[in-house]
Amino acid sequence: MTVSDGLDPETSHMHSEGISDKYSGASQSGAMNEEQSRPSRLPLFLAWTMLLVASPIAIIPWRIFTIGEPFWWPWMHGIILLLLLLLTLVLQPLKPLRRFAFIIVVIFFMGYAAGWNWGLIGFVQSTDFWAAWKIQAPMGAFDISLHLLRLTPAAIVLSFLLLTGRKRQRFFLVKGDPHAVLERSSLVSTKKPEPWIRVALIFSLVFVLVAALFMVAVYGVSGETFASNWPLIPVVLLIATMNGFNEEFTLRAAPLGELEPVIGKSNSLKTTAAYFGLGHYFGFPSGVIGVILSGFLGWFLGKSMLETKGIFVAWLVHFLTDVPIFLFLIVGGVA
Repeated sequence: MTVSDGLDPETSHMHSEGISDKYSGASQSGAMNEEQSRPSRLPLFLAWTMLLVASPIAIIPWRIFTIGEPFWWPWMHGIILLLLLLLTLVLQPLKPLRRFAFIIVVIFFMGYAAGWNWGLIGFVQSTDFWAAWKIQAPMGAFDISLHLLRLTPAAIVLSFLLLTGRKRQRFFLVKGDPHAVLERSSLVSTKKPEPWIRVALIFSLVFVLVAALFMVAVYGVSGETFASNWPLIPVVLLIATMNGFNEEFTLRAAPLGELEPVIGKSNSLKTTAAYFGLGHYFGFPSGVIGVILSGFLGWFLGKSMLETKGIFVAWLVHFLTDVPIFLFLIVGGVA
């Protein structure tokens, strides 16, 4: 016999077809499962569109090649964001992103979107009362009040998320596990498994040195100014604490908590990192270098949130990085 297992050729052929059909079915089922697990392109498109519309990318050319954007330009962006928010309320595939859309609208209309000279925060800063307070305020008091004002969007977003049933763990407003192991990626990897807190402290040192060198190269150092303003160092630490929380919660934790379950880890990190980086074109550090450095920092800190399941590591790195920046701005008199 040519069939060693005792089956006749016809039976063997039928058996082979059954196995083939079985594996073909399994392959098709796996392909279907893989297809179903991929995030829909529509939510991903909406996320990118809203973040780019809310970012200062559209005002960079106006300010480089003209005297500035026209007065109606931010209103047009605001209307686009409101229309996109409306779409998340009526289109089923976009409904999972309705909270995300609301967060971005709040950030934009409050004037917290970096670079835009408008919104509620901008309006308050343009009043005579604010101008008088800036002149009359004791040393450091104005800087503290400015960052308290900038905390307003965070308070609104936090209240909104809690009132709509979101738990703090969903938007990373918990300590998390700083000793969680860093997951390897193309941008960051270690020879052996390392806890996030160790990696974060090493990166913090690098970020602090880069930020300090950038500020020195761009603005210089005045020993006399530092010597006369050194009592403001506690103000610097307080503002770095406030700003670190504000930006990590409002610009990262809240959007990430809504994006990651819908468009996935990689896409949510890319979109929020791009938004954070572009927001620093007119910030500190600024320009293209500021966008690149801040974009990488945004990706790194977002990754820490997703992998430690908390905000602490991201806040710590941001706080440490902000200290030399606010030292130059407040103690060094750059502001």
